[in-house]
Amino acid sequence: MVLFPAWKAAAAFRADQLEQLEGEIDLLESLNGLMADARAIQTENALLRDALKGADDLLFPPIENRIMAQTRIIKLLNEMGPDLGLEVSAGRSGVGDASTQLNLSVRGKGRYPEILKFLHRVETYRPLILVDAMTLSAPKPKKPTAAKGAGKDKKPTEEKTKDPTMSFKLTIQIHARAAEEGGA
Repeated sequence: MVLFPAWKAAAAFRADQLEQLEGEIDLLESLNGLMADARAIQTENALLRDALKGADDLLFPPIENRIMAQTRIIKLLNEMGPDLGLEVSAGRSGVGDASTQLNLSVRGKGRYPEILKFLHRVETYRPLILVDAMTLSAPKPKKPTAAKGAGKDKKPTEEKTKDPTMSFKLTIQIHARAAEEGGA
């Protein structure tokens, strides 16, 4: 009857070893799944890079120096709307977008046809300039004024201007190609 306790201890040891082995098998299967996922992600990234190569003309060149890139964009915007007195300020990009995106706020004033021409130039420019938000405001109408020396029975006259100066604000995004990996 001495065999029974030894057999029981051996069975408990085997069960413990089997449980550890099953845990290691599960871990190995998880790692193999991660390896397969990594290969799938690498393949998908390669396909996306190939697809984006055809869209290179839609993206600005890689941003190596943010200040110089912003200066180039400000110059470009001023060339698109030379009579609008543009004021451009930089916004913040998201953490993941910081290397490939510039966010800018553009303010200006001009006549309605000039603003439309500027917006058309922004919309049709390549590489793409994405307009995230836009506001356009017209001046408040002036109150009617009574003509000098007119009697009480005369109606007040209104001053009319053909193209009043309007204010606008755009929030734009500039997307650039990612810099080549490996510092190239």
